Amino acid sequence: MLFLATTVVVVLSGAARGQDGNVSFESVSAESVSGESAPRVSPAENLTEDSGAPLRISGLYQETLRWSATDVHLIAGQAEVSQAGQTFAGARMAVFVTETNEGFDTAIYAEDLTITDRNGQRSTGALSFRLESTGVPVFDVRESTAAETADQPLLRRALARLFPGSLDEPRLASMQSPSDVFSAPVPAVQPAVESGSRRVQIRPRSNDPLRVESSTNPDTVPAERVTVITGGVNVLVDGLDSQVEGLNMAPGLIDLSADRVVIWTQAGESDALEAGTTVVQPADARFQVYLEGNIVIRQNQNVIRATHGFFDAAGNRALLLNAELRAFVPTTGSDFRVRGERMRQLGRDRFHIQNAWATTSPYGKPGYRLQASDIFVEPGPSAVVGVDPLTSRPQVGGSPWVTSLNNRFVVGDIPLLYLPKVSGPAEDPGIPLRGITVANDRVFGAQLDTVWDLNRLLGLPKQPGLRLDLLGDIKTDRGVGAGVEGRYAGEDPNGPYQGGGRIYYQYDGGLDNLGLDRRKLEPDDSNRGEVTWRHRQTLSGGALLFGEIGYLSDRNYLEQFHESRFDTEKDVETVLGVRQDYDAWSGRLWGRADLSGFEANTQWLPRGDLYSFSQPLFDGLAYWSSHSSLGYADLQSLQAPTSVADPFNPAGLSWMTDAAGVVAMTRHELAAPFSAGPVALEPFVGGEAAYWGSGFAGESVDRTLVNAGLRARMSASRVFPFVRNALLGVNGLAHKHDTMLEYAWTSVSTGLSEIPQYNEIDENAQERFRARYSQQIFPGVIPEQFNPRNYALRQGAGLWSSAPFHEIADNLQALRIGFRDRLQTKSGPENAPRIRDWMVWEYGATFFPRSDRDNFGSDFGLFYSHYRWNVSDRTSLLTDASWDIFDNAGAVRSIGILSQRSLRGSVYLGLREVEAGEYLKSQTAIGSYSYQMSPKWISTASMAYDIAESEARGTTLTFSRVGLDWILHFGFGLDFSKDNVGVGVSLEPRFGPPSPTSMASLLGLQ
Repeated sequence: MLFLATTVVVVLSGAARGQDGNVSFESVSAESVSGESAPRVSPAENLTEDSGAPLRISGLYQETLRWSATDVHLIAGQAEVSQAGQTFAGARMAVFVTETNEGFDTAIYAEDLTITDRNGQRSTGALSFRLESTGVPVFDVRESTAAETADQPLLRRALARLFPGSLDEPRLASMQSPSDVFSAPVPAVQPAVESGSRRVQIRPRSNDPLRVESSTNPDTVPAERVTVITGGVNVLVDGLDSQVEGLNMAPGLIDLSADRVVIWTQAGESDALEAGTTVVQPADARFQVYLEGNIVIRQNQNVIRATHGFFDAAGNRALLLNAELRAFVPTTGSDFRVRGERMRQLGRDRFHIQNAWATTSPYGKPGYRLQASDIFVEPGPSAVVGVDPLTSRPQVGGSPWVTSLNNRFVVGDIPLLYLPKVSGPAEDPGIPLRGITVANDRVFGAQLDTVWDLNRLLGLPKQPGLRLDLLGDIKTDRGVGAGVEGRYAGEDPNGPYQGGGRIYYQYDGGLDNLGLDRRKLEPDDSNRGEVTWRHRQTLSGGALLFGEIGYLSDRNYLEQFHESRFDTEKDVETVLGVRQDYDAWSGRLWGRADLSGFEANTQWLPRGDLYSFSQPLFDGLAYWSSHSSLGYADLQSLQAPTSVADPFNPAGLSWMTDAAGVVAMTRHELAAPFSAGPVALEPFVGGEAAYWGSGFAGESVDRTLVNAGLRARMSASRVFPFVRNALLGVNGLAHKHDTMLEYAWTSVSTGLSEIPQYNEIDENAQERFRARYSQQIFPGVIPEQFNPRNYALRQGAGLWSSAPFHEIADNLQALRIGFRDRLQTKSGPENAPRIRDWMVWEYGATFFPRSDRDNFGSDFGLFYSHYRWNVSDRTSLLTDASWDIFDNAGAVRSIGILSQRSLRGSVYLGLREVEAGEYLKSQTAIGSYSYQMSPKWISTASMAYDIAESEARGTTLTFSRVGLDWILHFGFGLDFSKDNVGVGVSLEPRFGPPSPTSMASLLGLQ
């Protein structure tokens, strides 16, 4: 409802919006200039191809003036410049014609420009350029008038681009008063008047002549003149001063139209108020208008329609009956409408609308709306948002505040909700219901999930950047749940901040169903829920304060009720810390506690880290990086579930055991990069000293580490411009190749087998899985080939100076070789081709000189390949693989086809194979699609089928109806792991037309 306030304030009181057309240009004067300066030639690019060819300029409307011995033409509507086969067509143009010794130099600034020449046609936003001609440029403009003022937004933009530094110099050479300076409806060029004055013009609404009756009423003091105009009247009022937050804003232009108009002015001040005339009044002069019949009031993109209206320009008062406001909302890309029986202006920027309703639907009778007995509009918390850099005038961009009383949320003609008070910015639609979902399945039974705007329900003023939701759920097989969720973002004197939290209670009278082998698990308690909060605050001097609170009632709550969060989001934890960055240094002091008590993690009480990144030494011959850390750690192992039906084996996380003590380390690396011809070489040497207060045996452990080696990289490219194949979409080829090599030798005093994993390498979801698959997949103990610490060790993941898990290091030698090949081609129109990747292939392997110790007896391992063939701009063939070749090795391979058609939809078909030696072999066919079947219907589906086991893994199907007022989702799903079948219906309000971002989420686009 913010745009109700914005538009009524601006339309009826003339408050400026801070836009180019309404901000006064103090540096541009309307006074006459007795003399002219020397002609000036713009430094813009000269696009002339044949100066002897005639230069033709055309358009619908133009205003002309003279500046610095230069004729200026401000053209709007079908503006076009042509010369010697070149055509420049745009919505608006500023044309500066200067006579030179060689002929004429024409400087042009154009907006929304389309250029047509021998190379074809191309479009651009705004462009400044010059054209030279020996003859006088020929102008063919339908309507032309002399500019009354040089205060023109188009002129300011043109001067800034064509003549940098000249904004203080525009002057009018003469002052003319044409009979109808508003006759040309120029969309982007609005005349302005001096602050403190008002200009009024009367003109017919159509081609029919006006009937004007004017008389003087001597019975008033002072005497007044009453002018009655019929026949369809258009009244233009320019120069209505307004104030926002106590600041004088620039004048604005209001367009009033009605069938019949009565105007009251002071006798003797506006005797010439007739059709086609222009009257200039003082800003405080009396000017009152009564309008009747088909009233239309326009200002910028906002329109008000009414049957009766009264407008007092001097007193900034107005009253409209049966009025409807239609305002464009940039944040939603649609119109916002407010209709009321009475729309009354109480003061300069305060309004009262009675018996009104508001909606974003363009229909006469919207499917949903918020009806209120009274709506009050007042200035928002920050109406002035800055200063125009060109004019140094205050710039309006804040949100007037709207408060409505006795509200009813109506769907159709049925009131669904009553709210005594609603308060918030105008762009907020005022609907308290954010979403509702109705579903039924075998896990939760029948479900009703709702999300409500808590500010609306409580009638609290809405704070910018803050969102508070009330959550209410009913699940017939489990119980009821309720809670609050919030997100916030803003900026205080210290800097920007953001965060969010959730408090939720769930009563559960059923059994958890978490998938195969875990379908009937009894919760520890029927009272379940969570308390989570995350916050980040930027402090002065580049510091960052971060904090989290995380509490879960039991180990399975999050996985059961919020599975997507459990699988994809970061761990729920409690953290508090501060980070300071300075140049190439970064320090962090932080602590972490475990409030839940059942996960495998480390409590840091507290911990400090200091990093340095690539500090130059010896005048850039070498670079030093380091990481030092000191803290007290309390490592706890994964706690066994209370239910014996929940599979669990502590051997799955054998590297995370109960241990506590001081953990300290300092690691340093020196690198000396240089080039040897086409090869970039980087020898390096690093060392570490580390201490753990408690190892696997309960005794303290210390370790020294030395790591040395060489990194190398060579890049090469070759272009094949004549390789073309229309079938394969090849229009020339460029081959880019990179070869990467790293040899690393590592020696440690203490092996990895003696050091617990204080710094986690997995998130909680993966750790839970590892505790199960040791008995679901493997024979009770995870083989060393599938121990994640061994895999990370062979990859060298713990050897970097800033590695998050420095424990992962042992005696090792490895030569890692990688290649990257990229084939690029051109696509698109011939006159404007673009470069795109045609094929990309990354592949490599690792050689282990001591394979018996380091790679289970195989000289080569850690093979990988990632290949992408972009068959076209929309379709790609994707393959990925990683594997080893020793006995009982693992392998992951996949191949698929992905096709995306902009906002039409996407489809993916693929095959994924996972092998774990003799223990596991899985082949799964995967398919998914999203398709916009019509402008109103979108369907999405996904399927997974295990070919090796000959059984389906899961299927989902959803139909979404995109209506003007609502988006309605119908869903159906099968989950064979949980033996679950579910159907659901979800309803969410829709505000504005579908944007590329919102539609992409429905269509599955990336």
